[in-house]
Amino acid sequence: MKKEFNILIADRNPHVRKFLKREMMTDGYRVRLAENGRQLLKWVYHHEHLDLLIVDPDLPDIDVLSLVTKLRGRIPFLPVVVHTFLSDYSDHLDVLQSFPFVEKKGSSIEHLKKVVFDILQKSNKP
Repeated sequence: MKKEFNILIADRNPHVRKFLKREMMTDGYRVRLAENGRQLLKWVYHHEHLDLLIVDPDLPDIDVLSLVTKLRGRIPFLPVVVHTFLSDYSDHLDVLQSFPFVEKKGSSIEHLKKVVFDILQKSNKP
């Protein structure tokens, strides 16, 4: 039986959230959404099991360094994919090196799907 993976998508832009949700659901994932840091942390620490987080760290109400610290400290470990504009983080390359990174641009969805698939396959091997 194929496992159904739970993904949380966190992005301040509602259009991006809806687009990513639709694309990931088409690939068979269960998707939850967060529009800010408070919702993201509530999902990550207090809701049902999550298998992966796709996040643009440019969220209202939390700074990127605090967010990265909280995500790194989660037990059990939660795989994270940063999906953002490279130009927004040229001063914070350490953030981009903390997690797999997919740059937002016109055709990045296929690359994002591949990265997500690969991570989930690796993290769920017996």
